[in-house]
Amino acid sequence: MEKNNEIDVRKIVRVVSDRWWWFAIGVGVFVLLGLAYYLRKAPNWTTDASIILRQKEGAGSQMEAFSLLGLTGNNAAEDEVVVLSSRGLLYQSIDALNLWESPAVRNGLRWEGEFRHPALTIDYIALTEDGQTDPFTVYVKKTSSGYKVRTKRGMLHRSTVKVPELGTPIETEVGTIVVHAHRPLSPDSTYRVRHAREELVVAGFRKNIHVSLESKESNIINIATSSPLPERDKALISQMIEQYNLNAVVDKNMIATNTAAFIEERLGIITAELSEAENAVADYKEKYKIADLATQSQLFLHASSVEQRELAALETQLNLVDYIEEFLLDETKRNSLIPSNIGITDGSLAGSMSEYNAMVLQRMRLLRTAKEDNPVVEQMNLQMEQIRRNILETIASVRESLKIRQRNMMAQDSKYNRQIENAPEQQREYIRVLRQQEIRERLYLYLYEKREENALMLAATAMPAKILDMPQRDVRSQSPKLPILLLLCIFLGIVIPGIAVYLEVLLNDKIDDPKEFERRMKAPLLGQLVQNSRNAHIAIHEGESTVSAELFRLIRTNLRFVMPKETKSPVILVTSCINGDGKSYVSSNTALSLAILGKKVVLVGLDIRKPMLATYFNLSSKGHLTDYLSEPDVTLDDIIVPSGEHRNLDLIPCGTIPPNPAELLQEERLDELFAELRKRYEYIIVDTAPVALVSDTYLLDRVADMTIFVCRYKYTPSEMIDYINQVIEQKRMHNVACVLNGVKGMRAGYGYGAKK
Repeated sequence: MEKNNEIDVRKIVRVVSDRWWWFAIGVGVFVLLGLAYYLRKAPNWTTDASIILRQKEGAGSQMEAFSLLGLTGNNAAEDEVVVLSSRGLLYQSIDALNLWESPAVRNGLRWEGEFRHPALTIDYIALTEDGQTDPFTVYVKKTSSGYKVRTKRGMLHRSTVKVPELGTPIETEVGTIVVHAHRPLSPDSTYRVRHAREELVVAGFRKNIHVSLESKESNIINIATSSPLPERDKALISQMIEQYNLNAVVDKNMIATNTAAFIEERLGIITAELSEAENAVADYKEKYKIADLATQSQLFLHASSVEQRELAALETQLNLVDYIEEFLLDETKRNSLIPSNIGITDGSLAGSMSEYNAMVLQRMRLLRTAKEDNPVVEQMNLQMEQIRRNILETIASVRESLKIRQRNMMAQDSKYNRQIENAPEQQREYIRVLRQQEIRERLYLYLYEKREENALMLAATAMPAKILDMPQRDVRSQSPKLPILLLLCIFLGIVIPGIAVYLEVLLNDKIDDPKEFERRMKAPLLGQLVQNSRNAHIAIHEGESTVSAELFRLIRTNLRFVMPKETKSPVILVTSCINGDGKSYVSSNTALSLAILGKKVVLVGLDIRKPMLATYFNLSSKGHLTDYLSEPDVTLDDIIVPSGEHRNLDLIPCGTIPPNPAELLQEERLDELFAELRKRYEYIIVDTAPVALVSDTYLLDRVADMTIFVCRYKYTPSEMIDYINQVIEQKRMHNVACVLNGVKGMRAGYGYGAKK
């Protein structure tokens, strides 16, 4: 396993080093792209702020109770995070700052946004249907003859209009617009204004605004956004906080104001009733000439003071319940806030009223950005109607309970009334009149006290959010940063070519590593041949010292080591697995190298399906080997021809392609041919057919002493190595060696030795 790992690492290094220029080009291209992006892209800055929510009265003790129970989190603060992130709040903030358009001016390669004092504003007189729905951009450039106004909608829709002056209606592809310039435009700059529907603008800002809690238990909320315009972002965050506080105060004051109006209305009614009761007491005294019954009456009133106070309180609660019921049954006040903080003592009724008011406020906030027919609004109306019915049912239950208590107390009070029966009629009537006056007076004082409490709450309203850190640009947040961008570009320049190299290696099934070829091949390697730079079939000549000639001489030398010593006049088959591996090239030059050494050599062309030797040596393709095998009258001397390259090298070209090559190669005349050639020549080199395509070469193994398999660098499929090994293991051919052809000059080498 260690050896395989070492080979894999070496192969990776080799593949990468072979394609170093891929990585150089990749790094160069990505660095140039990164620099172009940096010069064109206006830097983004992060702007953030922090606020703390004021805890409501009692909220601290509730949080402590939850902590004791093991419950964590701050649901109230989490709800406020949602409110601060809402579209409605952002819509109000954008509208307050008038950020619906995005003006910018081109400065060099960059577009720089403008805030507060833009060079251009545009009035949209009559937009087309596409202009109303699709975002578009208006470009304005000053020319020598006026102004060029160009509109762009999407990738395909563009139009250009030239006008002498701005400030007049212009017909464009998106409709009629009027461009207003607020300062002289520079002819060297281009000005731009982007327009989109309000919901798209809100969505664009909302995507870049992040609202989060400092921690789960904290009341501190962080607000951050990022854009090339930090001044605009600071104004937007400040406006969001201001709108949040304003909305919260408005919601709170709406309840207090509604309660104040209710109390004022009831105070007017009670004042009139109290005035009538006081007038009744005065009229009674005047009618019966009563001077002072106070002392006698005071004795009775003191005795029944406790019962009377409780009875008066019950009367007050009954009146308040009646007031609330009357308010709910008034159709003109439907979907209005129910007056609260008026002293309702029943907990369930007060809770239902608070729930109803919360729904009313939520509905009001929703209607700021939605219509009445919105499904959410309609669903909320149904929920409010259900709560309203529940309140009316609760009122009926509370009223019945109060009346039961009232009857019990009146029964208790009847004891004192029996004592009054013995008193003079004038005294009894006087006490009754005084009792009515006291009830009205107590109710008046109660409502007056609630009015003052409500007025104090209205005057003492505090902002729910306090700013801890004002919106400020983070000076360390510039994006993109040039060093990081260049490092990223260098990384991409290495990774992308690396992926391409990996895919090439993954998809490549050719022999591309001589060392791996030698390691996997179970036959000895006679040598490696470089690519023939002269593109000639004959690569070796007597007296030459070219690289190809030296490598063929090395193959010639290695043949002597792998050839059994007792073999005389050996027959050497030169074959390959597929066409194009260069077996004819190897057989021709190997035979020529032996001839140059002084050996008598014959080169036999037995690739009778696709003969090429006659073509390579400029010989006739008629009347050669196939004629000898098929016609008994043809003699050996008739088919042997001089090579024309060296006096010691003769050729037996294949000749005419026969219709039955396999049967022809099994003729006894072929065995007789090689027996005679062994007598005349020291080496017989045979150029045969590819073994993976036809079986011709296997038929020749009976006359051969050795077989040379030729594979070609980056041409022969690597699976052919396994095929050759299988041939060796099955002993279909004996004494096999191999040659790797077409290796690049830097990778060519040589070696020999039998494989174990």
